[in-house]
Amino acid sequence: RDRSPSRGLGDVYKRQARNGERIDTETELAQRFGVTRYRIRKELDVLTQMGILVRTPKRGTTVREVGANSLRNQIQMRFDIANFDIQEFIEARTLVECSLIPLVSRRITPALASRLELTLNKIEEHADEPLVADKFDREFHLLLLEGCGNRVLQVFSGMLVTYFEKTSNRVAKMDREFFLEVARQEREILHAIRLGDAQRAADLLLSLIHISEPTRRTPIS
Repeated sequence: RDRSPSRGLGDVYKRQARNGERIDTETELAQRFGVTRYRIRKELDVLTQMGILVRTPKRGTTVREVGANSLRNQIQMRFDIANFDIQEFIEARTLVECSLIPLVSRRITPALASRLELTLNKIEEHADEPLVADKFDREFHLLLLEGCGNRVLQVFSGMLVTYFEKTSNRVAKMDREFFLEVARQEREILHAIRLGDAQRAADLLLSLIHISEPTRRTPIS
C-alpha cells in the first residue's frame, strides 16, 4: 500500500481530471493508502480550498475543470494575498513581457492589431481620467500577452493584472500628459510589432517600463 496520500491523491487527480469523473470516496481512498478517513478528509479539504476539487452532497467529489481562465484566476487570487515587494513585480513583468515580444511579432493578427490600436485610442480619450486610462493601459499589456499565442504565458496575466491593481493609487495622481506619453510610446511598440521588428519593439517596451515604473513604486499592501 502507498502510505503517501498527498502524492497518491495527486495521481488520482491527474488520472481523473481529464474526464471530470467523480473521484473515489473517502473510505475507498483510505483503504487504498492505508490511512484513516480523517487523514484523507484533510487532504481533500486542502485540494478543495485550492479550487482543484468540488465537493457536493450526494454527488460526491469531482475534479473541477481546469482551463487557462481557471488557472489564471487562481494565480491572481494568490498574488492578491501575497506580500510581494513591488520590485519583484517589476522584475517579473519586465522579464515576461519583453520575452514574449518575438512571439507577438510573429503571430499578431490584423484583428488583434486593431484591438490594440483601439485600446491606445481609449487611453488618449480618457487621459484626463487616470484610473480609466490606467485600465486601458493594462488592457494593452494583456492583449500583448494574448497575442503571443502561448497559453502557458497567458496564465501569468494574473500577475500583470494584480500588479496594475495594486499600484493604481499612485497612478491616480498622474496628469493627462503622462497617459498621452504612455499611449505614444505604446503606439511605437505596436508599429514595430506590425513591421516584424521584434528587437525594436522589445527595446521600446523595456524603455517604457523603466520610464513609467517610478510612478508605481509604492509598497503593495
